[in-house]
Amino acid sequence: MNQRSEQLVLDYLSEVGLASYGHLTAKERTAFLAELRSKIDERRRAAPDDHVDTVRGILRGFGSAEDVVERECGGRNLDLEDNELIPDRPQHANRPPPPWRGGPSMGLMGLLEGPGQTDTDVRRKARTKSTGTLRGIALVVRTHPAEAAALGLMLLTVPWWMDLAFVWVLAAVLVALSQVWNGRDTWIGIGLPLLACVFGMALWTGDARYIDEYVLESLTATGVVGLGLANLVCVLYLFPRVLRAARRKEAVVRTV
Repeated sequence: MNQRSEQLVLDYLSEVGLASYGHLTAKERTAFLAELRSKIDERRRAAPDDHVDTVRGILRGFGSAEDVVERECGGRNLDLEDNELIPDRPQHANRPPPPWRGGPSMGLMGLLEGPGQTDTDVRRKARTKSTGTLRGIALVVRTHPAEAAALGLMLLTVPWWMDLAFVWVLAAVLVALSQVWNGRDTWIGIGLPLLACVFGMALWTGDARYIDEYVLESLTATGVVGLGLANLVCVLYLFPRVLRAARRKEAVVRTV
């Protein structure tokens, strides 16, 4: 089985799954995606080869994700029409939450809660956020190792005093070859560090007799600073995008 062709199928199923939200229940969506995957595999087996262009043509025959969902649901919208599948809001849901869940402190409970409760909530939320970030990083490393390696190499250039700016070349190659980031992301991931490096070199106030000396001295003095700062910005820009792709891929794998 062609890995790139399989990735095309998974991305297509992911788009269909996202388009079905609000139209199908979770149980219906699981069954629908499984049936759609079966139809796609059947056409792939009947095709003369499993090349990427062949698979792309098969998926194009099914139509866009919105068209597939429209044919399956017939315009049904759970938020507006399907009242049977959405239960009424329970009465207890309108009650305010208890003090230990962020609700108002009243009476004896307010005295027992004490002034340190707010700090405890803040620390708990901070731990939850940090745990979610670590899980996101692990998910990206597991599902998109090449993109994770590119981001890691970019981060190595941030401490410019360590003289690791040369690893950015490898990061740029991985960004250019990525199938996750689109064209704009690629231009930002490669072009922004280059522009920042040139700008940093232009700020160098030293003196050099020859052009090659100027390039070398300015690059090692101020160019690597601009490169490192730009790479940090690129990591903050590219990571959420590859994380969304990783979550979509994981959701499709679990569904299928």
